[in-house]
Amino acid sequence: MQFSTSYIIAASQLFAFAMGAPLLNADAQEARGLVERAAYKVFGGDGSAAQGWPKMSDWKDFETLWKANEKTMGGSCTQFNQKNNSPEETANIKKAIAQVSKETNIKDVFLLSILMQESKGCVRAPTTNYGFDNPGLMQSFQGKNSCFNVNPCPSDKIVGMIRDGAGIGAEAGLQQSIKTAGGSDAQTYYKASRVYNSGSLSAGPNLGAGIATHCYASDVANRLIGWDDSSAHGCEEATIGSKGGSSTSTPTPATSSTPATSNTPVTASGSCKKSYTVKAGDTCASTGASVADLVKLNPGLKSDCTNLQAGKSYCLEK
Repeated sequence: MQFSTSYIIAASQLFAFAMGAPLLNADAQEARGLVERAAYKVFGGDGSAAQGWPKMSDWKDFETLWKANEKTMGGSCTQFNQKNNSPEETANIKKAIAQVSKETNIKDVFLLSILMQESKGCVRAPTTNYGFDNPGLMQSFQGKNSCFNVNPCPSDKIVGMIRDGAGIGAEAGLQQSIKTAGGSDAQTYYKASRVYNSGSLSAGPNLGAGIATHCYASDVANRLIGWDDSSAHGCEEATIGSKGGSSTSTPTPATSSTPATSNTPVTASGSCKKSYTVKAGDTCASTGASVADLVKLNPGLKSDCTNLQAGKSYCLEK
């Protein structure tokens, strides 16, 4: 949970697994062939179509997004050492989203995207506290509903968690965030997601700037056009705040190549204190270092990481 001077909203920092290793259990891997997968695109700037962000007409419909995320929901509680959702509990999430969408006029696809961003759909997600309680599926601001350590999770609690996140009868939530963002187009929702995450918008127009989870708005935009947690995540917290308009696709993963004769870190000169050996499928983000640092320490590496090679070691610290 991050905070602003006014209030604390979304506990996305706890759920940093969305930014690292995706939930790739066996079921999720099998599901990859069943629904279309979207590659992650890094969206920088103010959330407008003019700066390359998706328009509402680019958003997938609810059923498509639900199918893309359903398997992830089914295995999302393992990380919290909680019982995974039962099929009935997951089905009740779907019903609850439809109900709350009608009650609030918040688009169902937006509710689903925020829910996946916050808890990956785990009905037994724990309550985080960075000064205020943030419980449940939506990690809502001082929400009243939670099913942590509760099995099964009653359907009324599931509805309650989503209503809490929507801001019904609350000081802060998605309704209030949308109002703060202003407008009615897709940009409104991207800005609202950032308000929900951090409590406010930064002084400048860049949705990756300010406090809390810098990639939050870009993540939500990607979720709305079909990206899900079984696919690679391409946004870097350290750099998104400096990116301007137009999107960039996730860097091409490293491919297998002829093993290098030496596993010495690829640097111009000197020795490395810390290095990372790339595996097939890795991207620059897999190293844990920023692209800028990698390129600086490894002169042969392209700025877009397209020549990252499996089997070679790259310097992380000199």
